[in-house]
Amino acid sequence: MTKYRKIVNPETGASEFVFNATLLKIGESVLENTNGKPFKVVTIQFNLPDEQEEVERTAMCYQSNYQHGIEVGKDYLCNLSFDQEGNPQIRMSHLTNADRATAEDFSGLLQVSKQLVDDEAVI
Repeated sequence: MTKYRKIVNPETGASEFVFNATLLKIGESVLENTNGKPFKVVTIQFNLPDEQEEVERTAMCYQSNYQHGIEVGKDYLCNLSFDQEGNPQIRMSHLTNADRATAEDFSGLLQVSKQLVDDEAVI
């Protein structure tokens, strides 16, 4: 199940959503957007909101991201925004899906069997 996190674009104030998707295919052609920024079209796989079934959709991956190296089969962070006509625009970054640390990961770190410094020695 794909998890979507709502964010606010600091430049436009518009709501956007970030999520992870699996990279399935990387287009060979390098295209340019209206601002002249080079990008490739990629095919990604993810769950639509409230859907159990995975779908395949295309996204843009800008050169500033794919130049770091992207691999088919890995999960990458994606950003969903909507243009002025309300059409969805998906951009895929080079940042991979990593599991965030949890409190349980470090549960024993600060729990020691014996206090190492006496309270009186602490200023």
